[in-house]
Parts: sequence; C-alpha cells; structure tokens
Amino acid sequence: MTHYQTAIVTTTIYVPKLLSAYAKDAKAHGHNPLFVVIGDKKTPQEAERFCNKLGRQSGLRVEYFSPERQESYLKKFPALKKHLPWNSIQRRNVGILFAYEAGCGTIITIDDDNFLVTKDFIGAHQVVGERTCDVVSTSTKWMNVCKLLKEKHGRTFYHRGFPLEKRLPKETWKTKRANVRPVVNAGLWLGDPDVDAMERLYYLSDPTDAISYLRKRKLNISPSKGTWTPFNSQNTAIRRFCIPAYFLSPLIGRYDDIWASYILKHIADHLGDSIVFGEPVVRQERNPHNYWKDLDQERYGHALTLRFVAALSAVKLRGQTYSECYGGLIEALPEALDKQMFSADERRFIDGMLEGMRIWSAVFARLKK
Repeated sequence: MTHYQTAIVTTTIYVPKLLSAYAKDAKAHGHNPLFVVIGDKKTPQEAERFCNKLGRQSGLRVEYFSPERQESYLKKFPALKKHLPWNSIQRRNVGILFAYEAGCGTIITIDDDNFLVTKDFIGAHQVVGERTCDVVSTSTKWMNVCKLLKEKHGRTFYHRGFPLEKRLPKETWKTKRANVRPVVNAGLWLGDPDVDAMERLYYLSDPTDAISYLRKRKLNISPSKGTWTPFNSQNTAIRRFCIPAYFLSPLIGRYDDIWASYILKHIADHLGDSIVFGEPVVRQERNPHNYWKDLDQERYGHALTLRFVAALSAVKLRGQTYSECYGGLIEALPEALDKQMFSADERRFIDGMLEGMRIWSAVFARLKK
C-alpha cells in the first residue's frame, strides 16, 4: 500500500481545475500527495470526471467524494453523518477524516479559489520536526498576521475572526528568532484576503486588496505562548496527530475554523508546540458570496469570541496528546463557559459546537480500537 506523507484536501461546488497546478508543482518538487476532493449536492458531475482525468494524467492519487460516496463512507460514523449538513463547507471534515485514515502525516486544506503562487507549495508547508521562525509577542496579547501583507490602499486589515475589541493601533510586536515545533502552518493570501463580511460590505465599492507579501526571506512567524491570533481552513497544513482535536463545526456559522483554531492554539501552548504563519502564499480569487448572508453567519462569532477565548484560557489542560487534551476540553469547557455571561441563545450557539466536538472525539476513539 502506498504511503502518503501529505494530503491536499478541498471542498468544491465547481470543477476544481486549479488542482492541475498543484499537481504539477508537487511532481516538479518530488512530492507524491494524495488529493481528496469533497463534492456537495451543488457540485456538477463534471468535477468527478475532471478528478479522474487529473489522476490518470498526473500519476497521482486523486480521490473524489460524490455525495453518494460520502454517504457510504460515513455509514461507520452515523453520528457524524447525521451532524454534517449538505451544502456546507464543513463537509471538509469528511476529507480530513479520510486523509487521516489513509495515514497521511500532514494534511493541507485549501479552498477551491486558492490559486498557486509559491513554488514547492508542499515543501513550504513544513510541519515536521523543527524550523526556525520569528516568535512574536505583542503588547495586546493578540497578533495581527495581516501586517505581513501590503494592502493596495495602505489599509490596516485583520484576519476573519480577529476580535473587534482587539483591533488596536497600539499593537506593538517584540520578535525573537527561535527554533519551534510547528503543528500548523497557516499560509497567507494575496488578492482577496480572508477578512470579515463587515469589512467587505464597508469597502464594497473599493475592496481590500492584498498586493504583496512583505517578508523578504523564507522565515515564517509564530505567536508566542499566550499570544492569540486565528487561522482559517484555507491554505493551511495541520500535523496528523492534531486532527483528533480539530473539528469544523457546522453549527457556528463562519466561525467553524476560527474557534477550532483557538482550541488548537490553546492545546499547542500546553504541549510546547507552535502555530506558524507566512508562506506558502496563494492568490484568492474569491467565489461569489452574499456578504449579507456571510455577515449573519459571523454575527454571534463577533459577539462571543473574546468570552469564548476567556473560557478556553481558563481550562487548565493535563493531557499529553492532542486527543487527550481535546477530551479534557470537552469535559471542562461547559463549566468554564458557565462563568462567562452568555444569553440563552448565545449558549445554545456554543453548545451546538460542543455537541460536534463530542461526536468528533468519539470518531477517533473508535479508530483507536
């Protein structure tokens, strides 16, 4: 059986033609990744034909999951099957789980509008062993990674999910060169960056445009222990052993990957690991969105993130693995959340995520047997 060190996972409701460039780049730099493409009810049948053709022409393994194949695959995980709705980007969980079961050591998730920019994309997404980074601590305990990107209009902008209350001009950085153990490498994006719907609506007539990556050398940055910043689920590499602690909830709108990132950062801090930001860079040519709908999907997340992170920070972890720590969080978070001020509707929003976390944890408990 072929061993795949790396998987590239995406969801799509289009024909994912951009994968041809990723396949060509992988082969040019000596990589043999597994591609996992998760379709949905809206995905045209041509997508499956394209994936099959890409596999034949490239000589790489390309697995396309139609809705029917997903239904079959998830029969052994009935609670997860029931929990994941159709026509949602959180079908990405299916691809991540399949790549994990296939034994992949690194799982890279991309969106189907992430176009290749950095050469040796897989090599730049290193999350194996140690690497040298600039470790950043800030005056606010929050780090705006979008400072690494030059915006066409000279605007300061922030990653989707960065708390509104922490978007402060007085944020100053202290940087120290160090070797770190990366478990996540979050690549950045030129073109249409991953910002909040609120910002997209405000600048609707003249959108935010990231025109260049400002770091000259291939030296990514990492927030220090106790310094927060979100990462998303596009152009992001995650180490295999983190996957049991990384679930994208379909019940918390466009904060699925954001709150999952805060959870993973809290565990990484406990275990002495690092989240890394920078290259590889992609160009996002964003698919059409209804920004008003996106804003509605972000409203609770905007309101609750600081309180959620406060509750998360209050949980003292004792586990020695990501799976153990995730289990500990599932047990301890409800009590920590009780100490924050949430309305009944707000708490139901968070409880939906906790339900998914329990289901995800049970999936990996079963895989251990």
